[in-house]
Amino acid sequence: MLLKIGELASRTGLTIRTLHHYDKIGLLKPSARSEAGYRLYDRSDIKRLHHIQALRRLDLSLAEVGDLINGASGDLHSVIDEQISGLDQQIAQSMELRDRLQQLSGVLKAKSEPNLEYWLSTLEMMSLIGKYFSRDEILHMRELELQAKSKLETHMSPLIQAARSLLDQKTSPHDHAAKQLAKEWVLAMSKIMPDPRLLSKFTLMHRKEPSLQSLSGVDDEMMDFITQASVEVRYDIYRKHLSEEELKYFRHSFFKNAESWTRVFSEVRQKMALNLPPEHPDVQAILIKWRTLFMDAWGNHLPTMLKVRSIHEKEPELSIGGGLTPSIISYARQGLATLEKNYPLK
Repeated sequence: MLLKIGELASRTGLTIRTLHHYDKIGLLKPSARSEAGYRLYDRSDIKRLHHIQALRRLDLSLAEVGDLINGASGDLHSVIDEQISGLDQQIAQSMELRDRLQQLSGVLKAKSEPNLEYWLSTLEMMSLIGKYFSRDEILHMRELELQAKSKLETHMSPLIQAARSLLDQKTSPHDHAAKQLAKEWVLAMSKIMPDPRLLSKFTLMHRKEPSLQSLSGVDDEMMDFITQASVEVRYDIYRKHLSEEELKYFRHSFFKNAESWTRVFSEVRQKMALNLPPEHPDVQAILIKWRTLFMDAWGNHLPTMLKVRSIHEKEPELSIGGGLTPSIISYARQGLATLEKNYPLK
């Protein structure tokens, strides 16, 4: 049985142009030609075409189809695994899009008459969050009712406005109003983002995305101002127990390392969640960073460092913010005790 190209196209649902292309690239060449030069396809050609169509349904490229049919690709498993991986990625992207649209629908329904600007700013906020947080983290935040857009509006907007007002007035971070605002800010953020791992990512996202700073109204200047005022809050507490000489390194060190502290708290919390004992090598490696930051804050002066540890037991306000919870402190102290047995402070 020999079929002309038009007959083959009709039976297979392909176009004549497609069959011409297959011939041109050597994927499917007719076994014969008529006296007039027309392409003629026999049973083996038809069988090969069915194989091509079957493989194309797996979304393989024509080059991959040709390699498989011609036996040039010896690892069929790897080809299939690549296709599965690609489908997994498509599914994940589709689920992410569905989640984003679902969240957007909920946010817009909550606002009586959303305009285009609100719609676009909400969508951009969600897109940025998707860039820095995994899908599981986003779902976790939603479970805890931590949808960043609505929380920023309800909890943070008044504080952001107050911070902008203080900045416009050239208020010093040492000022009582600045320190009071910093306390309220830290408490609000600890409610919005109690997990230091998520807080660390959220802070990084804000630092790196000017468009997010524009949307939220929280720019680098404001973040630095709140951090400096937070340093002053802690400085006032320490000053009740320490001399100015003992405190001389604290301001600079704490401001410089504020985000590093948050990352360390995050890493410790992750190890706690894995139920690793405080003496585990992975935990000890993190606590070395913890101790290095601690030493830097107090000028590597052992007597001062020992004093500060007792101060933290008397002043629970020092633990507010940054994800430093009583459980993390307890866990870290156990690990630090092990660390100091092996590498004592000098």
